[in-house]
Amino acid sequence: MNKNKLRIGFIGAGSIGSLFGGYIAGIKSDKYSIEVIFFCGKAHAEAINKNGLKIYKKQEVQEIKSIRAFVDEKYYEKKLRKDSSSGFNFLFLTTKAYGIETAMLQYRKLIEGTKWLIILQNGIGNEDIAIKYCSKSELIRAVTTNGALLKDPGEIIHTGEGITKIGFPFREESKKKAEVSDLELLRDLLNSAGLETIIADDIVKESWEKILINIGINAIGALTRLSNGKLVKYDNLKYLMSEAIKEAIKVAKMKNIKLPEKNYILQTFEVAKKTAENKNSMLQDILNRKITEIDFINGRILKYAQELGFEVPINKFLTYLIKGIERSTI
Repeated sequence: MNKNKLRIGFIGAGSIGSLFGGYIAGIKSDKYSIEVIFFCGKAHAEAINKNGLKIYKKQEVQEIKSIRAFVDEKYYEKKLRKDSSSGFNFLFLTTKAYGIETAMLQYRKLIEGTKWLIILQNGIGNEDIAIKYCSKSELIRAVTTNGALLKDPGEIIHTGEGITKIGFPFREESKKKAEVSDLELLRDLLNSAGLETIIADDIVKESWEKILINIGINAIGALTRLSNGKLVKYDNLKYLMSEAIKEAIKVAKMKNIKLPEKNYILQTFEVAKKTAENKNSMLQDILNRKITEIDFINGRILKYAQELGFEVPINKFLTYLIKGIERSTI
């Protein structure tokens, strides 16, 4: 029996991209022949091509030998020019959020030959940047609470299991394409890969719900150098977390984001307690002297508020301080 071929790519396959790509490449299917291709850093690509990808989860190690990895798009562009059927069914964009525009430009030819571009990144407003370079009807947004860490080139750690939500950020345009079955296929693939996944009716709302927690934790953790659990031990820090979230909720309402009636402040405190030992990703970036994703978290709230004509003093304060630290360490 001939299997249907699926080609799935990952632009910027670091920790989370490698986690998703590795698990997808490990699927055993009677229906599909799955080809997974990474575009990633040189050391990571060389290690994967030589020894495969290793995923560590608790006491288990999964080794995937079938992934092909490239440092850039050049080889694949040549292949696509010779054979248009070499395009991707699904192409994941898993760079840091601040790299979205650069990646969209660099990989534009591959994106043009792709059926669906999936944005799997932190932040809000990412899809508004992506549509400068591709059609609204070709976009899928994914939001996940899975955690991953790049241990060494070719090796990642699945640090925490979570749930993934997928959906069309521009629903009307995607409905016109009449390709809901592809969204269901993506959901089924991710579930087969062991990544619990559901389809969200309003993925933009889901992105906001996730980012509210990041708004409360990330910048304050990065500035204080405190792990998540220690943040909620101090009333003054809890106050800052609360005010940042309140400002973000106000912005969301003014932008007509349909947030459920939840206590997002209490939810953020609970997440901080459950991940007590974690150093959040922004803190890790600062400690590693890297650029942060502040512009897509607290900084995005500041940008939206300025466009709407009102002040968000706590988010402005946090954004400016993180930007200052970036300049002093990078």
